[in-house]
Amino acid sequence: MAFTLGGRARRLVSATSVHQNGCLHKLQQIGSDRFQLGEAKAIRLLPRRTNMVQELGIREEFMDPNRETVTSYDFLDEMRQRFMRFKRQKYLPEIEKFQALAIAQSPKVMVIGCADSRVCPSYVLGFQPGEAFTIRNVANLVTPVQNGPTETNSALEFAVTTLQVENIIVMGHSNCGGIAALMIERWVMNGKAAKLRTQLAASHLSFDEQCRNCEKESIKDSVMNLITYSWIRDRVKRGEVKIHGCYYNLSDCSLEKWRLSSDKTNYGFYISDREIWS
Repeated sequence: MAFTLGGRARRLVSATSVHQNGCLHKLQQIGSDRFQLGEAKAIRLLPRRTNMVQELGIREEFMDPNRETVTSYDFLDEMRQRFMRFKRQKYLPEIEKFQALAIAQSPKVMVIGCADSRVCPSYVLGFQPGEAFTIRNVANLVTPVQNGPTETNSALEFAVTTLQVENIIVMGHSNCGGIAALMIERWVMNGKAAKLRTQLAASHLSFDEQCRNCEKESIKDSVMNLITYSWIRDRVKRGEVKIHGCYYNLSDCSLEKWRLSSDKTNYGFYISDREIWS
Protein backbone atom coordinates (compact mmCIF):
# COMPACT_ATOMS: atom_id res chain seq x y z
CA MET A 1 0.00 0.00 0.00
CA ALA A 2 1.51 3.34 -1.04
CA PHE A 3 0.68 6.63 0.65
CA THR A 4 0.95 10.22 -0.53
CA LEU A 5 1.51 12.16 2.66
CA GLY A 6 1.06 15.86 3.28
CA GLY A 7 1.93 18.53 5.83
CA ARG A 8 2.85 17.26 9.26
CA ALA A 9 2.66 13.62 8.22
CA ARG A 10 5.18 14.19 5.43
CA ARG A 11 7.64 15.73 7.87
CA LEU A 12 7.24 12.83 10.30
CA VAL A 13 7.72 10.15 7.65
CA SER A 14 10.56 11.70 5.72
CA ALA A 15 12.96 9.74 3.60
CA THR A 16 15.64 10.38 6.22
CA SER A 17 13.56 9.03 9.10
CA VAL A 18 12.57 5.97 7.10
CA HIS A 19 16.20 5.10 6.42
CA GLN A 20 17.39 5.98 9.93
CA ASN A 21 14.65 3.99 11.64
CA GLY A 22 14.76 1.27 9.05
CA CYS A 23 10.97 0.91 8.96
CA LEU A 24 10.74 -0.51 5.45
CA HIS A 25 13.87 -2.58 5.97
CA LYS A 26 12.39 -4.13 9.13
CA LEU A 27 9.17 -4.92 7.36
CA GLN A 28 11.08 -6.63 4.59
CA GLN A 29 13.10 -8.64 7.10
CA ILE A 30 9.90 -9.76 8.82
CA GLY A 31 8.71 -11.01 5.47
CA SER A 32 5.28 -9.40 5.45
CA ASP A 33 4.14 -9.43 1.84
CA ARG A 34 1.90 -6.45 2.55
CA PHE A 35 4.95 -4.15 2.40
CA GLN A 36 7.10 -6.09 -0.01
CA LEU A 37 4.46 -5.40 -2.65
CA GLY A 38 4.28 -1.67 -1.95
CA GLU A 39 7.78 -0.79 -0.79
CA ALA A 40 9.01 0.61 -4.09
CA LYS A 41 5.92 2.79 -4.43
CA ALA A 42 6.19 4.01 -0.86
CA ILE A 43 9.79 5.11 -1.39
CA ARG A 44 8.90 6.93 -4.60
CA LEU A 45 6.13 8.88 -2.89
CA LEU A 46 8.28 10.11 -0.02
CA PRO A 47 9.77 13.63 -0.23
CA ARG A 48 12.59 14.12 -2.70
CA ARG A 49 15.94 12.81 -1.47
CA THR A 50 17.85 12.82 -4.77
CA ASN A 51 18.28 15.16 -7.70
CA MET A 52 15.14 14.80 -9.83
CA VAL A 53 17.05 15.75 -12.98
CA GLN A 54 19.40 12.83 -12.41
CA GLU A 55 16.47 10.47 -11.88
CA LEU A 56 14.64 11.61 -14.99
CA GLY A 57 17.65 11.95 -17.28
CA ILE A 58 19.36 14.91 -18.89
CA ARG A 59 17.22 18.03 -18.41
CA GLU A 60 17.39 19.14 -22.04
CA GLU A 61 16.28 15.72 -23.23
CA PHE A 62 13.52 15.55 -20.65
CA MET A 63 12.17 19.01 -21.55
CA ASP A 64 12.30 18.43 -25.31
CA PRO A 65 8.67 18.61 -26.55
CA ASN A 66 9.56 16.37 -29.49
CA ARG A 67 10.95 13.64 -27.28
CA GLU A 68 9.16 10.35 -27.88
CA THR A 69 7.77 8.63 -24.84
CA VAL A 70 7.38 4.91 -25.26
CA THR A 71 4.97 3.27 -22.88
CA SER A 72 3.34 -0.11 -22.99
CA TYR A 73 0.20 1.24 -21.36
CA ASP A 74 -1.39 4.60 -22.03
CA PHE A 75 -3.35 5.14 -18.84
CA LEU A 76 -4.89 8.45 -19.90
CA ASP A 77 -6.30 6.86 -23.03
CA GLU A 78 -7.63 3.96 -20.97
CA MET A 79 -9.17 6.42 -18.51
CA ARG A 80 -10.86 8.24 -21.39
CA GLN A 81 -12.26 4.97 -22.68
CA ARG A 82 -13.58 4.10 -19.24
CA PHE A 83 -15.23 7.49 -18.89
CA MET A 84 -16.91 7.26 -22.29
CA ARG A 85 -18.08 3.75 -21.45
CA PHE A 86 -19.55 5.06 -18.19
CA LYS A 87 -21.36 7.81 -20.06
CA ARG A 88 -22.80 5.45 -22.68
CA GLN A 89 -23.70 2.55 -20.43
CA LYS A 90 -24.66 4.25 -17.16
CA TYR A 91 -25.10 8.01 -17.38
CA LEU A 92 -27.24 8.28 -20.52
CA PRO A 93 -29.59 5.37 -19.69
CA GLU A 94 -30.24 6.98 -16.27
CA ILE A 95 -29.86 10.61 -17.24
CA GLU A 96 -32.75 11.82 -15.10
CA LYS A 97 -31.21 10.29 -12.00
CA PHE A 98 -27.80 11.86 -12.66
CA GLN A 99 -29.30 15.25 -13.47
CA ALA A 100 -31.16 15.15 -10.15
CA LEU A 101 -27.89 14.32 -8.39
CA ALA A 102 -26.30 17.32 -10.09
CA ILE A 103 -28.70 19.53 -8.13
CA ALA A 104 -28.52 17.90 -4.68
CA GLN A 105 -27.51 14.80 -2.75
CA SER A 106 -29.29 13.00 0.07
CA PRO A 107 -27.21 9.96 1.03
CA LYS A 108 -28.36 7.81 3.94
CA VAL A 109 -24.89 6.44 4.68
CA MET A 110 -21.55 7.94 5.66
CA VAL A 111 -18.46 5.74 5.18
CA ILE A 112 -15.02 6.32 6.71
CA GLY A 113 -12.72 4.06 4.72
CA CYS A 114 -9.02 3.46 4.19
CA ALA A 115 -7.09 5.14 1.39
CA ASP A 116 -5.84 1.71 0.25
CA SER A 117 -6.45 1.30 -3.49
CA ARG A 118 -7.71 -2.26 -3.02
CA VAL A 119 -10.60 -1.33 -0.74
CA CYS A 120 -13.07 0.98 -2.44
CA PRO A 121 -16.20 1.07 -0.23
CA SER A 122 -18.58 1.80 -3.10
CA TYR A 123 -17.16 -1.09 -5.13
CA VAL A 124 -17.09 -3.60 -2.27
CA LEU A 125 -20.44 -2.64 -0.71
CA GLY A 126 -22.21 -1.87 -3.97
CA PHE A 127 -23.12 1.77 -3.35
CA GLN A 128 -24.49 3.68 -6.31
CA PRO A 129 -23.86 7.41 -6.97
CA GLY A 130 -25.64 9.47 -4.34
CA GLU A 131 -26.03 6.63 -1.82
CA ALA A 132 -22.92 7.02 0.36
CA PHE A 133 -20.99 10.09 1.48
CA THR A 134 -17.41 8.85 1.78
CA ILE A 135 -14.08 10.01 3.18
CA ARG A 136 -10.90 7.93 3.13
CA ASN A 137 -7.68 8.28 5.10
CA VAL A 138 -4.73 6.12 6.08
CA ALA A 139 -6.03 3.23 8.23
CA ASN A 140 -9.63 4.60 8.31
CA LEU A 141 -9.04 6.43 11.59
CA VAL A 142 -11.48 8.66 13.47
CA THR A 143 -9.87 10.69 16.22
CA PRO A 144 -11.72 11.79 19.40
CA VAL A 145 -13.05 15.32 19.56
CA GLN A 146 -10.38 16.41 22.07
CA ASN A 147 -7.67 15.83 19.43
CA GLY A 148 -8.89 18.85 17.51
CA PRO A 149 -10.23 19.42 14.00
CA THR A 150 -9.32 17.23 11.04
CA GLU A 151 -10.61 16.81 7.50
CA THR A 152 -12.38 13.62 8.60
CA ASN A 153 -14.15 15.45 11.42
CA SER A 154 -15.29 18.17 9.01
CA ALA A 155 -16.71 15.58 6.63
CA LEU A 156 -18.49 13.87 9.52
CA GLU A 157 -20.07 17.10 10.71
CA PHE A 158 -21.31 17.93 7.23
CA ALA A 159 -22.67 14.42 6.68
CA VAL A 160 -24.44 14.26 10.05
CA THR A 161 -25.70 17.81 10.57
CA THR A 162 -26.34 18.93 6.98
CA LEU A 163 -26.94 15.79 4.92
CA GLN A 164 -28.49 14.05 7.95
CA VAL A 165 -27.18 10.58 7.16
CA GLU A 166 -28.77 7.77 9.14
CA ASN A 167 -25.83 5.34 9.25
CA ILE A 168 -22.10 5.81 9.80
CA ILE A 169 -19.77 2.96 8.82
CA VAL A 170 -16.09 2.71 9.76
CA MET A 171 -14.65 0.29 7.22
CA GLY A 172 -11.22 -1.26 7.75
CA HIS A 173 -9.53 -4.18 6.07
CA SER A 174 -6.89 -6.89 6.28
CA ASN A 175 -3.29 -6.34 5.14
CA CYS A 176 -3.49 -2.64 6.04
CA GLY A 177 -0.12 -0.98 5.49
CA GLY A 178 -0.91 1.85 7.90
CA ILE A 179 -1.58 -0.56 10.76
CA ALA A 180 1.52 -2.61 9.91
CA ALA A 181 3.62 0.56 10.12
CA LEU A 182 1.95 1.45 13.42
CA MET A 183 2.90 -1.94 14.86
CA ILE A 184 6.58 -1.34 14.07
CA GLU A 185 7.18 2.40 14.25
CA ARG A 186 5.65 5.57 15.67
CA TRP A 187 3.34 6.17 12.74
CA VAL A 188 -0.42 6.83 12.43
CA MET A 189 -0.22 7.23 16.19
CA ASN A 190 -3.92 7.94 16.49
CA GLY A 191 -4.17 4.15 16.52
CA LYS A 192 -1.77 3.82 19.50
CA ALA A 193 -4.43 2.55 21.93
CA ALA A 194 -5.30 -0.32 19.59
CA LYS A 195 -1.61 -1.14 19.24
CA LEU A 196 -1.07 -1.25 23.02
CA ARG A 197 -4.07 -3.54 23.56
CA THR A 198 -2.82 -5.82 20.81
CA GLN A 199 0.66 -5.99 22.34
CA LEU A 200 -0.85 -6.94 25.70
CA ALA A 201 -3.30 -9.53 24.42
CA ALA A 202 -1.57 -10.96 21.35
CA SER A 203 2.20 -10.65 21.85
CA HIS A 204 2.54 -14.44 21.53
CA LEU A 205 1.08 -14.40 18.02
CA SER A 206 2.90 -13.89 14.73
CA PHE A 207 3.36 -10.39 13.35
CA ASP A 208 0.64 -10.87 10.72
CA GLU A 209 -1.78 -12.13 13.37
CA GLN A 210 -0.99 -9.16 15.60
CA CYS A 211 -1.66 -6.82 12.68
CA ARG A 212 -5.00 -8.50 12.07
CA ASN A 213 -5.91 -8.04 15.70
CA CYS A 214 -4.83 -4.39 15.68
CA GLU A 215 -6.76 -3.71 12.45
CA LYS A 216 -9.98 -4.80 14.15
CA GLU A 217 -9.24 -3.06 17.44
CA SER A 218 -8.55 0.16 15.57
CA ILE A 219 -11.95 0.00 13.88
CA LYS A 220 -13.63 -0.45 17.25
CA ASP A 221 -11.72 2.52 18.66
CA SER A 222 -12.82 4.71 15.75
CA VAL A 223 -16.43 3.62 16.29
CA MET A 224 -16.22 4.59 19.96
CA ASN A 225 -14.46 7.87 19.10
CA LEU A 226 -17.44 8.89 17.00
CA ILE A 227 -19.60 9.35 20.07
CA THR A 228 -17.16 11.84 21.59
CA TYR A 229 -18.79 14.34 19.18
CA SER A 230 -21.94 15.70 20.82
CA TRP A 231 -23.77 16.14 17.52
CA ILE A 232 -23.27 12.43 16.81
CA ARG A 233 -23.83 11.18 20.37
CA ASP A 234 -27.13 13.03 20.75
CA ARG A 235 -28.46 11.65 17.48
CA VAL A 236 -27.41 8.11 18.41
CA LYS A 237 -29.26 8.43 21.71
CA ARG A 238 -32.39 9.60 19.89
CA GLY A 239 -32.14 6.71 17.43
CA GLU A 240 -31.56 9.01 14.47
CA VAL A 241 -28.09 7.68 13.65
CA LYS A 242 -26.69 4.14 13.79
CA ILE A 243 -22.95 3.42 13.88
CA HIS A 244 -21.29 0.31 12.49
CA GLY A 245 -17.79 -1.10 12.16
CA CYS A 246 -16.79 -3.33 9.24
CA TYR A 247 -13.66 -5.38 8.61
CA TYR A 248 -13.14 -6.53 5.02
CA ASN A 249 -10.85 -9.54 4.59
CA LEU A 250 -9.06 -9.25 1.27
CA SER A 251 -7.96 -12.88 1.28
CA ASP A 252 -11.35 -14.61 1.40
CA CYS A 253 -13.78 -11.76 0.64
CA SER A 254 -15.55 -11.93 3.99
CA LEU A 255 -16.89 -9.04 6.03
CA GLU A 256 -16.92 -8.92 9.81
CA LYS A 257 -19.42 -6.39 11.17
CA TRP A 258 -20.17 -4.82 14.56
CA ARG A 259 -22.77 -2.35 15.78
CA LEU A 260 -22.53 0.39 18.39
CA SER A 261 -25.15 -0.21 21.07
CA SER A 262 -26.21 2.00 23.96
CA ASP A 263 -26.95 1.09 27.55
CA LYS A 264 -30.00 3.21 28.33
CA THR A 265 -29.70 2.44 32.04
CA ASN A 266 -26.11 3.63 32.47
CA TYR A 267 -26.04 5.93 29.44
CA GLY A 268 -22.99 4.12 28.11
CA PHE A 269 -22.02 2.69 24.73
CA TYR A 270 -20.46 -0.61 23.72
CA ILE A 271 -19.65 -2.73 20.64
CA SER A 272 -22.10 -5.58 20.03
CA ASP A 273 -23.87 -7.81 17.49
CA ARG A 274 -20.85 -9.28 15.73
CA GLU A 275 -21.69 -10.81 12.36
CA ILE A 276 -19.62 -12.38 9.61
CA TRP A 277 -20.76 -12.16 6.02
CA SER A 278 -19.03 -14.75 3.87
